[in-house]
Amino acid sequence: MKYKFFKLLIIFIFIIIISIILIIVISNRIMPIYINYSESEIKRVVTTIINKSVSEIDFDNQLFIINKDNNLVTLDYDPAIVNRIISNIGDKVYNNLKLIEKLDNNILNKYNIDKSIFFIPSGIVFNSILLNNLGPRIPIRLELIGSVNPNLETKLTEYGINNSLIEVSIRINTSVKMILPFSSKELKIIVVVPLTVKIIQGEVPEYYFGYNKTRSS
Repeated sequence: MKYKFFKLLIIFIFIIIISIILIIVISNRIMPIYINYSESEIKRVVTTIINKSVSEIDFDNQLFIINKDNNLVTLDYDPAIVNRIISNIGDKVYNNLKLIEKLDNNILNKYNIDKSIFFIPSGIVFNSILLNNLGPRIPIRLELIGSVNPNLETKLTEYGINNSLIEVSIRINTSVKMILPFSSKELKIIVVVPLTVKIIQGEVPEYYFGYNKTRSS
């Protein structure tokens, strides 16, 4: 009787030790691989959604108000147009990300996003193309955190002789939570999407979107 009890105790201790080793291996070796892989996939999906959402927004190319007074060129923008663009882009991106969060089939098909992206092949831990698809698939979820914050960015550079090149982009900041069965991570994603480019002929502007530029003599 004592022998059986001792044998069961040894087996129990052995199981505990093996379980601890497995937990350590999963925590130190396997989970980082899953997290890194999932993070890259989630960022890719969010970036795709943002870029395609922005491309669907119709906006007036007349963003600029250009005034010339002798040798002085001043540039400004139309606040009404810019605010409308920013608002439309923010709403569009937010709504699309919420639909992606729900794995809406219509939005997935519209943007050619494979639903399998949200199921990680467990074989990736082997770091081998041949073994990547082995084993069960682990689900990951995307959850939008807070709001989508778009901001207008402008860049002014000298272009050729007495010309200037104006580049206008939209910078979109958003936060999403990546959720795995045993882990989660918040991701801050920034995507910059070009809106328009314009060449101004003549003197380099002295004033541009609130930015003062001093010309060299």
